[in-house]
Amino acid sequence: MQRILFFYASLGLAVLFSYSSQAAIKPPLKVLILTSPGVYHNYEQQTQTLAYGIAEHANVRFDVSLAELERWKTTDFAQGYDVLIYNICMADNQDNALIANLRRQTEQLGVPALVIHCTMHSFRDTNLWWPMFGLQTNTHESLRPLTQIQAAPHPILRGIPNDWTVANDELYINQQFEAQTLLIAIGEDTKPHTTAWLDYQGTTPIFGTTLGHSDETLNDPAFQRLIANALLFVTGNLSDQGIATAALEPVSEPVDIIDNVSAPQGAVFLGKKGMDCAFRQLAIAAGPCYLGCILNPLEWGEATQTCKRSCERKLPSSDAIISICAPEA
Repeated sequence: MQRILFFYASLGLAVLFSYSSQAAIKPPLKVLILTSPGVYHNYEQQTQTLAYGIAEHANVRFDVSLAELERWKTTDFAQGYDVLIYNICMADNQDNALIANLRRQTEQLGVPALVIHCTMHSFRDTNLWWPMFGLQTNTHESLRPLTQIQAAPHPILRGIPNDWTVANDELYINQQFEAQTLLIAIGEDTKPHTTAWLDYQGTTPIFGTTLGHSDETLNDPAFQRLIANALLFVTGNLSDQGIATAALEPVSEPVDIIDNVSAPQGAVFLGKKGMDCAFRQLAIAAGPCYLGCILNPLEWGEATQTCKRSCERKLPSSDAIISICAPEA
């Protein structure tokens, strides 16, 4: 009899342990990356680098949505996802309905978001996009090393060196800012400009960073840690000490973490060949104008920069360049 009782007690404990273990298992975070074909940025490579960099620090799975403007404009595309990552560059777009539906995903449906680099310069000729994440900016400095200054301790900054210098990136000039600063860099104007921050729409958090132009930045372990920490924080999976909840610790050697890449018919990443074509188109369009800015002795200093920015306003739209340079789907 004792043996029978011991057997059933052991079986019960085993079942209970198994149930408890299964209850503790949490599925990976489901992330949707929204991105663009790429004119100024290698979004094909960046998408891979972002996904696998985050996976070094968190248990995640990704879907990628490439230039699906109709989907972004007319559907609740965020449903079923734990967080959205915007890594887009749509400076010329002024579609109010598109902007409204992008904002709806976070402001009304409550899906947290990360916004990266040129996302802040998207829709820049409207005043409708930046209020979602709290930073207005539409110009930037030339590529250079950017020393990051931590504004105050925060869980998102755990593991980020105090003396972190981004090797090669663009400093976005802040115009209006209404959020919580995490990182700043000093501009050529000697003023501090926020480079990473946290904002809220109601109780829904949004993390933003203007960093992320170059491959050097995307491959920087500190940048990857920053993005991963931010993703865990906005989804409620980062402790006050900046540690991922145990159920979302990264899996070893993540493989094939991108489940699906969707795009409208004909939409493709430009790739290296397409980007080379894009740079030629931009050089042809802007070269004479830039040369005039530099050679005019009355337009050095700030006047030269103003002249250059005027040249940039005359560049062909990203859509026009993509139509010329996109490889066949």
